This record gives sequence, C-alpha cells and structure tokens, in this order.
Amino acid sequence: MNDNKGKQLLAQTDHEITVTMSGDSVQDITGKIFQGMRRQIFKEFDQPIIHLEAQEVYFEKVEKHTQTEKFMLFFWPREKVTYTITAKIVVRIKYLDYTEEER
Repeated sequence: MNDNKGKQLLAQTDHEITVTMSGDSVQDITGKIFQGMRRQIFKEFDQPIIHLEAQEVYFEKVEKHTQTEKFMLFFWPREKVTYTITAKIVVRIKYLDYTEEER
C-alpha cells in the first residue's frame, strides 16, 4: 500500500452489461433489472466500487405472456400477464485503482 501514498486513486470506466428479468409489471421488472445489474457488476469488478451511474439503458427484448386462469377449470376466468425484459445498460463505474504489495 506504500506505493499508493500520495497517488490519485479514483478512476472510472464505462462498462456494458446485459440483464434479463421477469415479473408481473414493467415497473417491477425495472427495479429488478437494476438490482441484478448491481449484483452482476460487484461480482465482475475486482476493485472497490465507489459509485455506479447508468449512462444508457436500452430494452433489447420485451416479451409479454398472457395466460387465462380459471378457478376449478371453469369459473372466474382472469388474464394473468407476465413480462420478460432483456436490457442492455452502459454503466459508468467509479472505483479505487490501487495495488496491494505482496507479502
């Protein structure tokens, strides 16, 4: 860590990530997409992350599935809708860029 003394450690990079999530509403899925994005970035990135900021968001694929459900096969039919969204997100990552010395 002595090699880093007095050195500017804050660095940033743009990282592209693709996330696919499913849910009952687009609002629900949007929250899940960004939670999944954060989880995936923390797994892939080996430096301490200070800040994440979405720069660009693209919905690459949006699927709507509609299914009719009935109580006891005949009564009270209702439509159940589920969505599956694949999103491409460009994230600006600010992190600490330092080197640890080997012991």
